[in-house]
Amino acid sequence: MAVVAYIAVEYIEFDSNKEVLHLTLFSMFFLLSNLMVNIGRHKAAIDNDEHAQSLFWITLFALSAAMLELVDLAFDQVLAAMADPSMVIYSNALGIVEFLISIFAVLMACFSVDKFLVFLRSISFELKYIGLQVKKIPRPEGEG
Repeated sequence: MAVVAYIAVEYIEFDSNKEVLHLTLFSMFFLLSNLMVNIGRHKAAIDNDEHAQSLFWITLFALSAAMLELVDLAFDQVLAAMADPSMVIYSNALGIVEFLISIFAVLMACFSVDKFLVFLRSISFELKYIGLQVKKIPRPEGEG
């Protein structure tokens, strides 16, 4: 009897972890977009309109992924409420839509991280070049 109760508790915890998963993904994507906004606030990183526009679109992608995770959580709540056997077709269709939204949100976040890393690489090369041009450090006379 204790084994059956333990299995029931584990199933309930597993089933309720979907909500925790969606909220965790929302938090991660939201913090990612917050990081991008904070990097964009630095004058050294955003020195022209092209960089600002690029970072703005990348940040919007990350924020959209976060919002899609909240929509996915809402669909999970609707699916949990649709326990009626006569609604099987609708619940299956909604499950497929929910799955596609979840995949799309993760792909949007991955795309935004990829573009953000490319953006940081281009900014770091430009800042390195500027730093080398500004600091022309003379070599000591003894070094060749």
